[in-house]
Amino acid sequence: VPATNYIYTPLNQLKGGTIVNVYGVVKFFKPPYLSKGTDYCSVVTIVDQTNVKLTCLLFSGNYEALPIIYKNGDIVRFHRLKIQVYKKETQGITSSGFASLTFEGTLGAPIIPRTSSKYFNFTTEDHKMVETLRVWASTHMSPSWTLLKLCDVQPMQYFDLTCQLLGKAEVDGASFLLKVWDGTRTPFPSWRVLIQDLVLEGDLSHIHRLQNLTIDILVYDNHVHVARSLKVGSFLRIYSLHTKLQSMNSENQTMLSLEFHLHGGTSYGRGIRVLPETNSDVDQLKKDLESANLTANQHSDVICQSEPDDSFPNGVLLCHPGWSEVAQSRLTASSASWVHAILLPQPPE
Repeated sequence: VPATNYIYTPLNQLKGGTIVNVYGVVKFFKPPYLSKGTDYCSVVTIVDQTNVKLTCLLFSGNYEALPIIYKNGDIVRFHRLKIQVYKKETQGITSSGFASLTFEGTLGAPIIPRTSSKYFNFTTEDHKMVETLRVWASTHMSPSWTLLKLCDVQPMQYFDLTCQLLGKAEVDGASFLLKVWDGTRTPFPSWRVLIQDLVLEGDLSHIHRLQNLTIDILVYDNHVHVARSLKVGSFLRIYSLHTKLQSMNSENQTMLSLEFHLHGGTSYGRGIRVLPETNSDVDQLKKDLESANLTANQHSDVICQSEPDDSFPNGVLLCHPGWSEVAQSRLTASSASWVHAILLPQPPE
């Protein structure tokens, strides 16, 4: 559209009751979710070179109209953001005509605006603004430590996962199963949720071929309707995924398995977002999937339907360099060098 001379306000100069245009680097966000009303909501906290943070509460009846943010460090441009003061804290909210653009924050990445709008203004000055924020963020913001591969996860951990969806199934009204992979294997055996093959949507032969590399994720409550809408084969980012180590007793043996849960609610940014194939993280994921070793030895999968339990009975032996046993304790997964768990008969009382 014809160039318009927009003025952008630094975050340290915002005043309540004004409508402004701002640029910022994403420090925290919640993917769009259905609010208690009919609108979708997203919470985004941004920061700029002034080191001032601004939390924005964004609402829209259209999911796609909210900022398309994939990870912390993305850069956003907000037009017609209303500034208000609530409980002595300055915050931004949507106003009439609110519009946003999002850019990847990585230095050197193509500057391609993400937006659902067909028409928007983007000038050479905007290009310079994005580049300037990228350079500033590269030295003032630490990379996201929450984005992990499956080979690096540990029990009792929350993390973000980039993966491909292989299958999905309804478990019950409050939970839904997603089968995913990222080309790497978990350091512990992965649990398997018992379902009938007939209710699983996906290529069963392909899932069976990749079973050494797939994990089962249970999503709950408000995330179920999002999970139902996902297309098998799509690339996902799942935010604030929780791992738990489950112990099972069978014939005087203890077996450990790693569970994956996306709990209900939106605390800590929990949610699911579909990534486009043009995303740079998807490019890397595709390379990882193509080079994945499908024939490598893998732990035996553990089938489990019981409720998770964080406690561990006596007699658990872990294969760990330099370690012999972990007994009468609660596993905290403080080391990343555990490689797998084995079975050991329970000692006598």
